[in-house]
Amino acid sequence: MKKTMVWLCSALLLLSLSGCGETKPEPDDSDGGSEPAQRTLGMGAVSTNTMHGTDRTRVKTTVAAVILDTRGRIVECEIDELDFMVTLTDGVAAEVPDLTTKGEKGDRYQPTTEDAGEAGDTATPWHQQVEEFCDFVEGKTGAEVSALAATDGKSPQIDGCDLILTDFILAVRKAADNATAHNVGAGNDLSLAVSAARAETATDQKPQYDVEMAAVTLDSGDRITGCVTDSLQAKLTIADRAFTTVSGGIDTKRDKGDAYGMKSASGIQREWYEQADAFAVYARGKTGAELARLALGDDGKTDAIAGCTIDVSRMLRNTVKAATED
Repeated sequence: MKKTMVWLCSALLLLSLSGCGETKPEPDDSDGGSEPAQRTLGMGAVSTNTMHGTDRTRVKTTVAAVILDTRGRIVECEIDELDFMVTLTDGVAAEVPDLTTKGEKGDRYQPTTEDAGEAGDTATPWHQQVEEFCDFVEGKTGAEVSALAATDGKSPQIDGCDLILTDFILAVRKAADNATAHNVGAGNDLSLAVSAARAETATDQKPQYDVEMAAVTLDSGDRITGCVTDSLQAKLTIADRAFTTVSGGIDTKRDKGDAYGMKSASGIQREWYEQADAFAVYARGKTGAELARLALGDDGKTDAIAGCTIDVSRMLRNTVKAATED
């Protein structure tokens, strides 16, 4: 009997000791093996051209970048938005005075009624409200973000964000759906850069604005572990001193995929997105400063990137911008 009691007491003691230690849940990036599974990186854009009469047109591009864990849940989210008006003066498109994004403007950009609606919060800086939205979607899948209930484009579920969320939700869902494996590890930082410029090929009758987008992940040494780039062309037309452009969505080059039509005209028979992916592979492992040292010819091309013969000058500048932003 004494032996039985001793054995029971010993067993209970062992159980109590094992329960005293800190029990940590299995990390969400574990695949059950000895090495952590890779996270994924995605970027998505929603862009529209909206006519205001015949002498003004608004180009708006919302871009989202996300890191997903191995369950497809958002670990980190970044959003920025470019929004500018092109105006005709004497039948000619005037230069757009400011092509910086809302995020880049920081505290200088207060939301307008276009951002928040007639009764919305226009006192809190845009970037602060977007940060609240990004915090809210972290931990959710793209499908769960899409299912977010919104009235008049807004959601009372998100404290501190009174912006119209329609394009944010669409861009985040697209980014999550587009996510692919790179070398993204736990603890990597996410950075997004969006830049725009009037196209060099633009004319008075056919003004065009090109928008570059880049999402990168950076390790603790500020080296690029993941990189996705995209681009869109906002093409406008003028006739008889008035815009003839029709309001509607603008697809990015990645959205167009094989329909972009570069493969048939390419000497290496590769579509634009395939060449952009080759650029991304080249960028991995480099810091922004190292990437910036890539030598380009006068045509913006380089022989240093296998499988890429396109002009990468703007893509390069914008990716460096993403990799070096504080």
